[in-house]
Amino acid sequence: MSVNKIVIGAGILAVAGYFYLEQRVKKIIEQFQFVKIYPVAFKKLDAKWNDAKPFVTFNLDLKLVNPTAQNFSAQITAVTLKRILFYDKKNMLLGTANVNVKGINIPANSSIVIPNVPVQMDLQTTITNVLGALNVSNFNSSDIRIEVIVSILGTEHKIS
Repeated sequence: MSVNKIVIGAGILAVAGYFYLEQRVKKIIEQFQFVKIYPVAFKKLDAKWNDAKPFVTFNLDLKLVNPTAQNFSAQITAVTLKRILFYDKKNMLLGTANVNVKGINIPANSSIVIPNVPVQMDLQTTITNVLGALNVSNFNSSDIRIEVIVSILGTEHKIS
């Protein structure tokens, strides 16, 4: 077998693999649109100062719910749940959680919990939002909007 045939065969396999992976990634993104994320438990609340800026840190257990009749599987290493962004109903960024989780599987009509996700919030924004929430008696957790940043083959995608 000549070197040219080996190179051509390897090139064809690489292109076919790329298109297969691209279709798989598109399916994962489509399925992830239906996954809901809810906070479950707050742990280790702490306030700190860094670069003359106060912030609050805590660990958060997050529940990922798959309400569909299809299993959600992102087992390929090319897909990583990188960050979770928390916004209030006025679209003000409340905080960020760096997750960096690979290989997520959620059975159909079921859920999983990702424990101890470190969250960091700007203290000034947090105090403003807590005071605003106290003034509005009908504030609940559904007023918090969550966006997820997923890295797929090195490219980040924002999923609301």
